[in-house]
Amino acid sequence: MRIAHLAALGAAAAALTLTSALPAAADGPAAAAGPLKTDRAKVQVFAEPNFQGRYTTFTRSVPNLPAQGIGRIGSARNTGKRTVTFSEHIHYTGARFSLRPGESTSHFGYHGMFDRTGSLHFS
Repeated sequence: MRIAHLAALGAAAAALTLTSALPAAADGPAAAAGPLKTDRAKVQVFAEPNFQGRYTTFTRSVPNLPAQGIGRIGSARNTGKRTVTFSEHIHYTGARFSLRPGESTSHFGYHGMFDRTGSLHFS
């Protein structure tokens, strides 16, 4: 009886391990079986310098940040796997600077763009 109980516990543990290994948003067998994506774009932008205040995470390029309700960016952290370029004006024009994967900037003023960021683009 004890062996049967241990076997049942082992099977339950294996099922839980398999379930937790699947992506939370798998849409079907193809999504669950596909390779992990390593080219994810992800940047956190903060309203204030030094990663303070309200923040938003972007995973796609945005040609018009003011239209998205982003009035200013004080700092940013690139937590994705792609380079993100911030542009002074909408539609990727004007002065710009980039953050490579893993890089951050604690103050957009160091780049001359505090209160003047109009768009961001992943490449």
